[in-house]
Amino acid sequence: MRKMERDVLVGWFVVLLVVVAHFLITVSLGNTYFAESTLNRMLWFTSFPAFLIAFGMAFFKKTNTVTQAIRRGVIWTAELILGFSVVAWVFGSFEELFVSPGVYWMFGAVLIAPIVFLMAFRRQQRGGRLRTP
Repeated sequence: MRKMERDVLVGWFVVLLVVVAHFLITVSLGNTYFAESTLNRMLWFTSFPAFLIAFGMAFFKKTNTVTQAIRRGVIWTAELILGFSVVAWVFGSFEELFVSPGVYWMFGAVLIAPIVFLMAFRRQQRGGRLRTP
């Protein structure tokens, strides 16, 4: 259970960094408030930093197995959904958030980032030796 608790804690750090990245993108687009008219575009732009943040956390946490990658991706995505739902509820834009397709790109980016990290940079330990031709 200790591994799960660490993943949850790191997941809240991922959520904090993604919210900060989303805020910076919102400000850079000239919006200083939660504007529903440009929400989809802001979320599309946020999906790339969200992927990089989750990818970096997978590197930081030394994700070595498929089970770890899937568990971390699901936990971090669930926390991101919860975090953005609370923020949208506070700003009164809950429906607008989940209508825009950009939010699903952002959630998907966080979901697949640990798996992409594992496929790109790690090799699972399998029994036996590596065979050379």
